[in-house]
Amino acid sequence: MLKSIGIGAELFHELIESNSYYVDKTKFIKTIFEENTSKVMLITRPRRFGKTLTMSTFYDFLALDPKNPGDAYRQEKWFAGTEIFDDKEFCAKYMGKFPVIFVSFKTIVHQNFNDAYNQFATLIYKLALQFEYLATSKELSDKQKEQYANLINYEKLADRTDKSFLTGSLQTLSCLLEAHHKIKPVLLIDEYDVPIAKAAHHGYYDEMINLISPFYNDTLKTNSYLGRAVLTGCLRAAKESIFTGLNNLMVCSVLDSGDADISTGIGFTKEETQEVLAYYGLSGYYEEVRSNYDGYHFGTTHMYCPWDVMNFCNDNYRKLSQDRNLIQARNYWINTSGNDVIEEFMGFIEPDDVDKMQNLLDGEFIIAEVRAALCYGDLESHDINDFWTLLLYTGYLTFDLQYRSSNKNEYRLYIPNEEIKDCFKSKIMDFYKNDHVMKNSTGNLIKGLFTGDAGVVEDNLNELLAKYVSIRDFSVNAPKENYYHGFMNGLLANGTSLIEEQKSNFESGNGYIDLIIKSLKNRGVIVILELKQTSDENEDKFLIAEDAVEQIIKKKYADPYIRRNDIKAVHSYGICFCKKECTVVGKKLK
Repeated sequence: MLKSIGIGAELFHELIESNSYYVDKTKFIKTIFEENTSKVMLITRPRRFGKTLTMSTFYDFLALDPKNPGDAYRQEKWFAGTEIFDDKEFCAKYMGKFPVIFVSFKTIVHQNFNDAYNQFATLIYKLALQFEYLATSKELSDKQKEQYANLINYEKLADRTDKSFLTGSLQTLSCLLEAHHKIKPVLLIDEYDVPIAKAAHHGYYDEMINLISPFYNDTLKTNSYLGRAVLTGCLRAAKESIFTGLNNLMVCSVLDSGDADISTGIGFTKEETQEVLAYYGLSGYYEEVRSNYDGYHFGTTHMYCPWDVMNFCNDNYRKLSQDRNLIQARNYWINTSGNDVIEEFMGFIEPDDVDKMQNLLDGEFIIAEVRAALCYGDLESHDINDFWTLLLYTGYLTFDLQYRSSNKNEYRLYIPNEEIKDCFKSKIMDFYKNDHVMKNSTGNLIKGLFTGDAGVVEDNLNELLAKYVSIRDFSVNAPKENYYHGFMNGLLANGTSLIEEQKSNFESGNGYIDLIIKSLKNRGVIVILELKQTSDENEDKFLIAEDAVEQIIKKKYADPYIRRNDIKAVHSYGICFCKKECTVVGKKLK
């Protein structure tokens, strides 16, 4: 009987106890806890690469049994037959020897700060309940027992008027565990940056940073009771200020994962992938797996996505005895939880960057600057280099190991495999088509442009600005007209069923047209757009928009089209943007 495949199982002991297939990564425990000397380590990897399973493996190996300290019976049962179990000296020193605090923040995904705060408090409350023996510990003073009582008091943890109970919770728990066991505890924090990512996406970033910064500061920087700490996440948040002053932090990102032992600790190597396929009789389908799920680089190491490989085996190994024609490499990554902030870039990319995305889909590479220490707060400026960096860290792109540039932050990026190409197209390139408000409002906007209805254009454009533009976007140093130019260019790119031709910064008459579109359904109808902006809300936006129309006329942008017999109508529009609003003036020139 073949071993089952534990799709969705994220706890090591559950995989073992259910007799599920497990790719032996246990040597990674020694790599992190003995060969590495950093007190705090952050490992960043894309989603679905097994970060939670890795942390669970650490926990199951290291955690002592509070009822029977020194008894490693559970570990002996779970880890028997693994590579780490053969290292008797290491096992004697580490296996079942430490109090371990293990918490995952992947569930803090709420749309408002109030709910996120309460979920944060709930996680800490449930975590503290795992150590109920501290309430009656003979090793703790009455004062320390009172501190533990506060940790299992949900009302105190959720009290917004005194956040110190929550921000200092893990430091307090570390102190109590050390006092009881006389051993400094190990801390494991899985998906440390999910609360920050969700806060940035839903608009309460500052509030979350004000909570989580002192939380990590108390937990990692000023915590003398802590032995070792390991964190996982997607982005390296060195600039978030949440790790400010933490001098003993070692970061292993997709760009720099240290030595090979660290690089191969999370994810499948080529050899491991081949072993899995061979076990399930699917070796003959290695090329399909390679082209669809291969291509990632962590440091200098070539890696496969475990989620994809195991799902492929689970879907197809039974078909070997049925109909082999049914075996296929499906897209498993597309429906997993993504990084929502990616969508926020879609209305703000410049025409050249749209071309770069098309190059990626065509199997080509792009040259881009990668921000090694990108933080979620930076994403609100919609800088295109942040966009490429985000795609790299979240798994949509990978980098060329052989490329070397004089700019140490410049990389050659490309889509790693066919599966991600499909995801890239579906989740990013088709974003506008899949968004109901975007689709309807943009469609009405374009119809209004072609019929000469400036009121319809203004109403729908204001609706789009209200939903897709953040006030913080106006703190960027780039020219504001360029910002709105990219926004409009992105909107019009959604109108492929209505627009036959679209050009940006197009030379005509005595200058350059900001945007020009030609109708697909009403043959011979042209629209010329001149975009302006003001940061002064008291300025007359209507006059500025009128001046934009006059610029179109004075610089003769429309003259080449007015003279053409095949052009039936030419509509000109001046649009004045002011933060999240706009004023539109239209004039029919032919």
